[in-house]
Amino acid sequence: MQNHSASPTLIRRSLLAIALLTLIAASLGMAVIAVLRYPSFLLQPGARLFFFEPVCALLIYAVGIVLVSRTHSPQWDAILKAGILFGALTGILEVLNIGMESGIPFFMTGPREALGFMLVVFTLWGVAAYRTTRSLGSADIGLLAADSSACICMLIAVTAGFAVQFFLAPPDPAQISTWAEYRRSGWTDAHAFGLANTFESGFTHLVVAPIVATLFGGLGTFIARLKNFN
Repeated sequence: MQNHSASPTLIRRSLLAIALLTLIAASLGMAVIAVLRYPSFLLQPGARLFFFEPVCALLIYAVGIVLVSRTHSPQWDAILKAGILFGALTGILEVLNIGMESGIPFFMTGPREALGFMLVVFTLWGVAAYRTTRSLGSADIGLLAADSSACICMLIAVTAGFAVQFFLAPPDPAQISTWAEYRRSGWTDAHAFGLANTFESGFTHLVVAPIVATLFGGLGTFIARLKNFN
């Protein structure tokens, strides 16, 4: 009689997919609510593009998550194991960084701290690639471990960023009106520009993070292969 019970690995993978898709759904929901709460946003030039950029990026992430969740191999198990560990760790650091940048009490503030958090996050993505390459002897798998770490990290960060910027501690329109970016934009609504700035930040993080992870992951795999040769 065959045992049809799911293996622990498949259960973990399913739970990971559900968690990440929940983050995506939360981010999409907050984006829609933010626009519905301030429909004047759509009256600004190019506003719809600012809105649809992160929405499309999040949907692409969702498709990737579904496809990966259906891929069963020891290599992908190792990639996701590293992705969960380093993605969650760097995601927490990004949440702290968001708190710093938003001026939320309890968090330290200052450009040096923010830069330090960024460097630590990028380095940890490289460590994910290094460890995975050392254990499996494959640079390609190491790079995928770094990229998966970055993607998980950014889904956590974007969800937290949307929550803070849209609801918990939205930027003051009076302060936004002093931004050089706002003055150059040609927009006449500082509140709407604040929403657009958050959408653009989310989109940039989602797109740039895998690229940065590939660069730092490439360094990590290079170091790992040098040590394997020694």
